[in-house]
Amino acid sequence: MEQNRIVMSEFGTVAQPDPCQSYLGRFLSRFVPRTFTDNCNINWAQYGDEFYAVTDGTLMRKVNPNSLETLHKVDISDRIAVHSTSSHPHTAKDGTVYGLGSRFSYRSSYNIIKIPPHDQDVKGDPLSNASILCSIPASGTYPTFYHSFAMTDNYFVFVEQSAVINLLKVLYAQLFFKSYIIGMEFHDERPTRFHVVKRYSGELLPQIYTSIPFLSFHHINAYEEAGHLVIDMCIYEDGSILRDINLKDLRNGVKPAQFGKAKRFVLPVGETIEDYRGGSRPNWLEIFKADVTLKEDGSVYCVPQVIADRNVEFPRMNYELYNGKPYRFFYANGGELNQKLLKVDTKSVTSEEWFEDGCFPSEPIFVRSPDCKSEDDGVVLSSVVDLRKGKHSFLLVLDARDFTEVARAEVEAEVSFGYHGMFLHK
Repeated sequence: MEQNRIVMSEFGTVAQPDPCQSYLGRFLSRFVPRTFTDNCNINWAQYGDEFYAVTDGTLMRKVNPNSLETLHKVDISDRIAVHSTSSHPHTAKDGTVYGLGSRFSYRSSYNIIKIPPHDQDVKGDPLSNASILCSIPASGTYPTFYHSFAMTDNYFVFVEQSAVINLLKVLYAQLFFKSYIIGMEFHDERPTRFHVVKRYSGELLPQIYTSIPFLSFHHINAYEEAGHLVIDMCIYEDGSILRDINLKDLRNGVKPAQFGKAKRFVLPVGETIEDYRGGSRPNWLEIFKADVTLKEDGSVYCVPQVIADRNVEFPRMNYELYNGKPYRFFYANGGELNQKLLKVDTKSVTSEEWFEDGCFPSEPIFVRSPDCKSEDDGVVLSSVVDLRKGKHSFLLVLDARDFTEVARAEVEAEVSFGYHGMFLHK
């Protein structure tokens, strides 16, 4: 605001040159590495008893959870050698936090980051003991785009998808004042690859798993069953969504050509892979209605199963009790512009919805009951931006079981639309 211009390039916007610089200064600034955004507006993360606003870069902002006062800035790349991170870390029962970060070079890599539990009685930075548990070499010349990953009781699953980052175009963006989105490409000739890592040893399994080309932002859940890994994700069949969410187009009523679909992938692990040799197909696989083929080269090809009857995005579920475990329900946004809230039953492939015209709800956040007796025993929270004349935006509370409204709390102030949120137990 002080500079009255965009001073830092973002995903779809570009920094404007400083008008006070000389022509030579502006030219030389093209060869100075840009500082990645500290606009940490994507998600929240908890490390020990500290809370941070995070983004997909390496910078995060420590925030006082009681007053929401913004405190100091932290750069995770000062602790470990990564150039970007996922804004969707996973938290284990013992308080260990696992993240994912990329290292860009002529041979890029994807790295599972481990942040051990922080002793509440010991002062210090909970991120100071961060380490790399496993490094996964990139399969192609250009590293993949990702936003999240999966964790089960015994494994991590990283999806190397068909959406890639063209590092040469990113360099071009640096030199010619372009936004980084020009480096995003979708290679439909490049199959998706699933990488499986043992959670406790960090061992990368050599087995190759591939599937249809797709783009994904969010995992729903993943779990283990009968020697298989079951991975549920919101996926897009091409990369058009990256450009269809252009603000100018959205303001002009242009709707995206592709919408997210909830699909399930089933990966056999260990000795279970042999059950598919010779084209055989175990009868119990009908439970998933997904297809698995063991190819002649020893790789496993997976065809996904649809688990929702409509388009979905921003999925949430009963994370505390069911992350990494068999589950049935998840909650998401839906509709052409994500104007609906949905409860999806993955068993019956049906859904229930909440919708009010002129309202734009945030991601639905599930909060379980203190004495939770069933998977959907709790409430769903959503911050709703209400654009109707004379109306106020509000916090919506839905009963997670029957998806009926319990209450709403209106706010007599301008409220920005948010992507992700966190409920803090007090």
